[in-house]
Amino acid sequence: MKAMRSAGMLAAVLLLGLLLNAQTPKGVQREFAFPITAVEAALKQLDAYTGARLPTLDGFITTERAQLPHYQRPYYEYKINLTMAGATRTEVQVRAEVSAWFEDPQGQQSGYQTLESNGRLESDLLDRLGEYLTTNQSKLLADPSALVKQIAAVRQQESDAQQQIAELEQQLQQAQTGSEHADRAELVTVARGRIAVLKSPEEHSPVVLHAQAQDEFEVLEHRGAWLRVNLQDASSGWVRSSDVRPAAAGDDSSSSADSAGFMVIRKNVMPFSGDWPRLKGKPTLYVWARPLGSSLNASPAGRLHFAQALFRQRYLEAVHSPQRSFEGVVVIFLDAGGGVAAANLEDIGQWVDETIKEPVFQARCSFDPRSEFFAAARAEAQRKR
Repeated sequence: MKAMRSAGMLAAVLLLGLLLNAQTPKGVQREFAFPITAVEAALKQLDAYTGARLPTLDGFITTERAQLPHYQRPYYEYKINLTMAGATRTEVQVRAEVSAWFEDPQGQQSGYQTLESNGRLESDLLDRLGEYLTTNQSKLLADPSALVKQIAAVRQQESDAQQQIAELEQQLQQAQTGSEHADRAELVTVARGRIAVLKSPEEHSPVVLHAQAQDEFEVLEHRGAWLRVNLQDASSGWVRSSDVRPAAAGDDSSSSADSAGFMVIRKNVMPFSGDWPRLKGKPTLYVWARPLGSSLNASPAGRLHFAQALFRQRYLEAVHSPQRSFEGVVVIFLDAGGGVAAANLEDIGQWVDETIKEPVFQARCSFDPRSEFFAAARAEAQRKR
């Protein structure tokens, strides 16, 4: 029974991943030979910023027709972005957000869902906008208040551009200075677990802060068995040389994950809706990954390596964040083999700190199906076929 609940939970996670993948927002854009103030005024006259109900979903979304009878109360609203393409030209980008109540025949997944527009609503609005602009051209262009707004918009655009240039120049200068400094700096990372950074090179000195595994520091001074390291607030602290190791490119968890043949294409934090006890009801970080290049089906070792590297990376980001937003990580693989790996953040922390060994950590994780993560399980599955 427990295995059936676990399988049902993971199937729901896969379904959620596919639904979110299918709902990637798309927009339709068109350029009009009118100033941005005139276009904005026309859109208001067309009630484009007010949502409305749809008589039916048929012909407006990309969902298969077989699913349409299960949707009720369809509704849409426009997301509109206006960009100045010149003093008298405006680029209009429109995206229709369509939603409806989904009545699940099984009674488990009922609720409002966001659906992908097929572009018909967007094109209709842009067509109506073009007709309105052409018909009311003299009125729109002669409006004094609109001209005042247009002048203000152009001046603001110029000011924003100048500020952006100044910020980019400053970033370039900082990057060049930082690169030159990094070439000379000696860097170390915390070797394992959680260590104390002390105020002075003495065993019972006050603790300045606690550092986590993979934290990186610049070495300022060597003194016997102690190292003085640079801290972010322009101060410094002392650590034992035995608690750190020289920083290397291999310490980068994201690089380690990419080498396994997958890349992250989407991530989102939402409540865990499955029955797995270690994450049930907790806010969870969902991560979707697809193969790099032409790799369609990674080896179990590569898939497991990627999942564990991602667990480590997201855990380190969470513990260094001032406000933790999730309690676990779920990795959904979008390749021929598929598979879902899930872990509780507390278990990941114990594994990163080496409080528990890797086999114990893997036993606490959820891998479905296990044959996509462990070679022995795959061999057993193939033998049974």
